[in-house]
Amino acid sequence: MKKLPMLLAGMTLFSSAQATVYQFDFTAQIQEMVEFSPLTFSGGPVASSSLSGSTVSVGDQLTGHFSYDTATGVFSHFGGGTMYAAPAAQNSLDVSIGGASIGLSNANYSSTNVQVANNAAALGGADSFGIANVSANAYASQMMAVSFFDKSGLALNASTMPGQLDFANFGLSSFYYTYSSNATHAMMGANGALTSVTVTQMPAPVPEPETYAMLLAGLMAIGWKARRR
Repeated sequence: MKKLPMLLAGMTLFSSAQATVYQFDFTAQIQEMVEFSPLTFSGGPVASSSLSGSTVSVGDQLTGHFSYDTATGVFSHFGGGTMYAAPAAQNSLDVSIGGASIGLSNANYSSTNVQVANNAAALGGADSFGIANVSANAYASQMMAVSFFDKSGLALNASTMPGQLDFANFGLSSFYYTYSSNATHAMMGANGALTSVTVTQMPAPVPEPETYAMLLAGLMAIGWKARRR
C-alpha cells in the first residue's frame, strides 16, 4: 500500500508535462506617433504625448513580455485568419517604458487575444501571428499589440494555435499602442519595430506514446510482483 502514493506522484508528473503556455520577453523602439481629436478633427504626427498620463516619445525603448496558451478556443475567423480568445486562457501582453508599465490601472475590462493567419489571401498569401491586449477603465481605453509577418508564407503551416513558434522565421515584427480618453475622446497612437524576442519559458515536452507504454508496462510489472508476494 505504501507504493501507491509514489505511483500516483509519478503519474502526476507525467500528466503535468503537458503544459501549453509559451512565454517570451521582447524589446522594441517607438518610431512614429500621432495625436488626433475627433471632436475638432485636428491632429497629426507628434514627437511625444502625455495624453495617457505618462510621457511617451519617439525613440523610447520598450520592454515587454507576452505569453500564449495553445489550449485557447477559437473566437472568430476573419480575413483568412483565426482569432483565439477565452477568459480563462493564459494569454498575456505587458509593456513597460523605463520600468513603468503603460497598462491601464484599475481596468474594469481586459482581454488578450491571439491571431493566426496561414497563407492568408487577404495578406497576399503571407503568414502572420499577433497578440493584442484591449483594456478599459472609467477614464480611458487602450490597445497594445505585437505582430509578426512573413511574406513568404513559410513561417506557419496552419491557422491553429502554434505548438512551437520560431520568430526568426518572420521577416517583419511590429509593436502598436493606442490610447483614447473617455472624457475628450482625444486619441494617441504609437508604433515601432521589435528589436529582440527571447524565449523565457517553453512547455515541457509531451511524452511520446512509447513513454506511456513503458510506464504502463512498469506498473503492470509492479502489480505482478506484488501478487506473487
